[in-house]
Amino acid sequence: MPVRFYHHKKKLYFSITIIIFSLLIVWILISNTQNPPPPPTFIVSRQTLKQTVLASGFLQPIKQVDVGSQASGQLTSLWVSPGDFVTKGQLLGEIDPALSQNALQDAQVALNSLLAQKNANQALVKRSTLALQRQRAMYRQDAAARQDVEAAEADLQVQQAQLTAMNAQIHQQQIRVATAETNLGYTQIIAPVSGTVLSVTTQAGQTVVASYQVPVILEIADLSVMTVHAQIPEADITLIQQGQPVCFTTLGAAHQPFCSKIKKLEPAAEKINNAVFYNALFDVENLEGFLRPEMTAQVSVELHQVKNVLAIPLTALGSAVSADHYQLKAINLDGKTIERIIMTGIDDGTFIEVKQGLRDGEQVLLVNDSAGLL
Repeated sequence: MPVRFYHHKKKLYFSITIIIFSLLIVWILISNTQNPPPPPTFIVSRQTLKQTVLASGFLQPIKQVDVGSQASGQLTSLWVSPGDFVTKGQLLGEIDPALSQNALQDAQVALNSLLAQKNANQALVKRSTLALQRQRAMYRQDAAARQDVEAAEADLQVQQAQLTAMNAQIHQQQIRVATAETNLGYTQIIAPVSGTVLSVTTQAGQTVVASYQVPVILEIADLSVMTVHAQIPEADITLIQQGQPVCFTTLGAAHQPFCSKIKKLEPAAEKINNAVFYNALFDVENLEGFLRPEMTAQVSVELHQVKNVLAIPLTALGSAVSADHYQLKAINLDGKTIERIIMTGIDDGTFIEVKQGLRDGEQVLLVNDSAGLL
């Protein structure tokens, strides 16, 4: 009997403990309901605000050239590879010059032959001139007939005409020689600009055919200055103007901004997934070589900037009274919450300028602190 009483007493203590613990939880919940945490607030302070347009973009060298050849043949030598720096006029490679050299020699031999024929024609003209002079002298002395003089004159005219024709042939052949020299020059691959070799599309040993279009052998780009192509949405393009400050970051250096000014707005539109964009271009120096072609740029174009102005979070704004007037809740010196109507200015997406209605150091209630401002 005492053992049964002991077990009954033990169960009673356990039940009482459960009841007390449950009552304690209920009391805590009721206390929290009756005394909610104070609403988040923000102290009005002076800040610098920038109103910006955000866009994505990509980088391209300020100057990029496809280097090819107008000569056909085997690429016998190529002395550069991707990443090499070359200077304007530098010899980069060579196409087999044998055919071009032969063509030049043939043209030069033909020119020499015409020059020799010209010398012979000049001698004939000189002989015909002397013969005409003799016939005229004899005619004045009645030692020659009139028809002999006329025959000598006709012979001279024929020789002079042949000399004129020969001069024309020589000029034509000189053009052929110059063309052959130019074609021989095409067998040498010369750097048209100074820059870095981006890619090589034709290797030594391959045959180059330049029948219909100039084949690309390699690409050279000036990487000392990069051009950013910022793709501005059509809704924002009317806000963008030449000369506006602009900064961008890359995916590999999100905390290292590069800044410049808008240089040009391209008029042509570009459709990407049914959305319309316009390219805004600006240049940035790349002396350290950090920036590379086709890098993605996160661009921010500065529209307006105000310094040392009163600002509050956008989450403090209540209902709009007008385009630039809003209601909000502020805390006065007595700690009471009161309604205020303020006049606003620009915003940067997180904070908004307060032109009227609040003073430095006052507190405002945050309607929604999802931005994590506290």
